[in-house]
Amino acid sequence: MAKLRPRARIIRTIGDQLISGPEAALIELVKNSYDADSPYILIKITPPSISDSIIVTDGGHGMSEDDIINKWFEPATDEKLKRRTSPLGRRMLGAKGIGRFAASRLGGFTVLESVYELEGKVKQISKVEIDWSWFESSKYLDEVELDVLSEIRNDPDAEIHTGIKLTISDLRDTWTKKNLETLIRELKRVASPIEDEISNFRIRLDISDFTEDNSGFDGQSLLETLNVNPITHESEGDNDPFLIRPFGLQNHADYFLKGSFDAQGAFVGEFIISRGDNAIQHIQIPPLVLTEEEFNCGPFSVSINIYDREKEAVQALFERMGINFGHIGVMVARRILTENAGISIFRRGFRIRPYGTPDFDWLELERQRVQDPSKRLGLTQVSGYLDIEDESVSHLYERSSREGLEHNGAFERLKRLVGNLLLHAEERRFQFRDKAGLSRKVKGDLAKVKDTATLKNITRAARALPLEFREKIETAIKRDASNLAIELSEIDEYQQILQSRSALGLVVAEVIHEGRRLINPVMSSAKALMDGVGYASEDSNRGRIYLKQLPDNAGTVYQGVKGLGQLLRKLDPLSGRKRGRPSNFNVNVIVTRCLDLFKDAIAENNIRVSVEVNKSLTSHGYESDFQAALLNIIDNAVHWVSTIDGERRISIDCSCTPKLITIGIENNGPVVDESYFSRLFDVGFTLKSDGTGLGLAISKEALRRSKGDLFFDETSEFTKFLIKIPMGD
Repeated sequence: MAKLRPRARIIRTIGDQLISGPEAALIELVKNSYDADSPYILIKITPPSISDSIIVTDGGHGMSEDDIINKWFEPATDEKLKRRTSPLGRRMLGAKGIGRFAASRLGGFTVLESVYELEGKVKQISKVEIDWSWFESSKYLDEVELDVLSEIRNDPDAEIHTGIKLTISDLRDTWTKKNLETLIRELKRVASPIEDEISNFRIRLDISDFTEDNSGFDGQSLLETLNVNPITHESEGDNDPFLIRPFGLQNHADYFLKGSFDAQGAFVGEFIISRGDNAIQHIQIPPLVLTEEEFNCGPFSVSINIYDREKEAVQALFERMGINFGHIGVMVARRILTENAGISIFRRGFRIRPYGTPDFDWLELERQRVQDPSKRLGLTQVSGYLDIEDESVSHLYERSSREGLEHNGAFERLKRLVGNLLLHAEERRFQFRDKAGLSRKVKGDLAKVKDTATLKNITRAARALPLEFREKIETAIKRDASNLAIELSEIDEYQQILQSRSALGLVVAEVIHEGRRLINPVMSSAKALMDGVGYASEDSNRGRIYLKQLPDNAGTVYQGVKGLGQLLRKLDPLSGRKRGRPSNFNVNVIVTRCLDLFKDAIAENNIRVSVEVNKSLTSHGYESDFQAALLNIIDNAVHWVSTIDGERRISIDCSCTPKLITIGIENNGPVVDESYFSRLFDVGFTLKSDGTGLGLAISKEALRRSKGDLFFDETSEFTKFLIKIPMGD
């Protein structure tokens, strides 16, 4: 029977190729010390001119000789999977069983020294030396022999502390000033600064052997420079010169977004505006329906700080912290915000690399910000973290390389939930900035512009002038008002074209689908007609078969062409051509036409649609305006009801007065938050992850051109929009 027999070099493959760099390798050793219940880890790096080594020391429970032989020497052990907590109750960080090979990634030679407490105060001291070049030969893994030297110490009075000491030499990387700066920043980001669970674990780094003489820089000065509070420029906590201190901006921001998602993806939390009155705005978001590619990522908590970056905002932020802004200036202040930027992912209080660095935009914030820079948040405007559950609960698996999470369905779910949450934060931030006059609001109401263009106030003021001046001024006013009216009419016509094209974009996918459904049988029948046309006059079996099939094939072609003609007539009102005079149109016909264009999406999402509109009801205006508005509203309704579980409903009803028709479009999707009511029709407002924020604004403007309007029904139990259009003649 054949058996898999790994070569010895698999150890180097794991160490060198799966662990991406020296920083990742050292962080693995940090996690191992934490799992060993150590109160600290001390990493000492020395330059080539002294010893070219890394010494890693901790004060954990150490390993017995049996542990070294049967666990540390066993690649990919599942020991931590079976035992999820340490002897002192810490939740284990390691699970892959490959962290020990971080040592092979760091250097060519490793000495492991362990002190382990047996019964009473009896200590077992073990030592093993490993030359990693042994594993590069052609030997098989089980042929590499490693000697473990052990001795027993039974001296109660001796100060022998348990723990591990790893001495790694023949280093594979040159620790330059730049590399050490990277390491310091990585270590500062390892532990969550507000996680109580790891408050009794300290990371220490000794690079004091690097001096100006042997390396061109002073290691201790470098550590002190990068290790002070970026705001006060002072060290925090005790005076330990080697202690790594987390970044310290977590308590300061312009806006705070905090809360948690449950296992199904529903969010409950709060949004606080520090630039405002610090009042708590409660946020509740129902879970997004799982896509085919997603599966649940388990419950997780969120804490995100948001910053405005214009000079006045940065100055106000630092002054709220009690910092003299004049001493640091706007450039330094923005650099501090940038260095602290990024949304990290933590598990059990430890950061998963590389999430949370200023140059790793895993949520693609910058790409989305390009579409609307005044509203969408960029990477340098956010700082915070997600705290996820264990792999068995979240299905968020850390890659063996320790470089991020596997991009599976749970990770895609995590990204979409956080992205959707940020949309709500962006809207609330934008609303505050708009009301506070901090951002310019985009206007889209052409009717108000036309009214202003009549220059009524100027005309009224001119009437008070002496007669000899009044006539010339009034003539000039009329001429300018007339020119403005002409220019605005041209803008109005152009906007109508844009509105038509926007509405057309909603139905392109449906048109393609419907067109293919119609054209495919037409093509097949037409081909059969053309291929057999030569046999039509033959007195043969092929001729008789052709003639027998002729009526069916011709009928198929006719029905297909007829269907295409009907489809084109449906799209005709959206063509954007010059429209002529308004006229009467049948309301129910347009409603039916719009619903028909979304029939596939309605069927796929199991949406129940009810329509109560008088079939003979007519309105007077432009058919294309009503259809464009209705298409946008139905599109939104289909989208939002598709995000809920259970029964999904869209209902369209109608009420009339002698001069006005009111069409109500209601859906039982997520209700609109009250804080968004005033902005629903603003250009750019959207809570869709891929939305443009144009649909409702275009719909409202289109209806106004037909002397109608669009409203949101704030009194409805569900989400309901009201279209008001003139009654037909």
